[in-house]
Amino acid sequence: MDHLQPFRPRPVLPLSVIKGRDWHLKRYAILADGRVFDDDIADAASAAALDRLPRAGDLLDGAGNHGVGFQIIHFAEIAVVSPTFYWQWGSVLAKAPQIRARWEAPTVFGDGVDQVVGCLWEMDIVRFETDAWRAKMLGGNGTPPERLVAYFEEQLV
Repeated sequence: MDHLQPFRPRPVLPLSVIKGRDWHLKRYAILADGRVFDDDIADAASAAALDRLPRAGDLLDGAGNHGVGFQIIHFAEIAVVSPTFYWQWGSVLAKAPQIRARWEAPTVFGDGVDQVVGCLWEMDIVRFETDAWRAKMLGGNGTPPERLVAYFEEQLV
């Protein structure tokens, strides 16, 4: 059974934080066997993710989103899949609609399977980012903007 093959880690690349539409997103790429990182694909995925996020809120607003999140660009076997998550209400992780591009047109992102949260490789990043948010934003020292800088500096490598 091909879909039940043994799990093997995949390379994870920390990418630069992007800013757009008042959002700040940490980004990561995951590379499946035989896939290589491509800047044009990553840029297209980030632009598509920003288009699907709600209006960015303010870091200090406890009643909405904080305009802060993270994006995973997974150069997977059958497609480029890119879940995007964002923080709201201080301690809640929300999910933007999943996006996906077929390898035949890897910079053209359409909607993915919305009920999917992510695969095991993506969940490793979600777990890391959840821990980083808790440690730096909800447990760190300094003002909220200073803690946000520390959060952005925390990267999975």
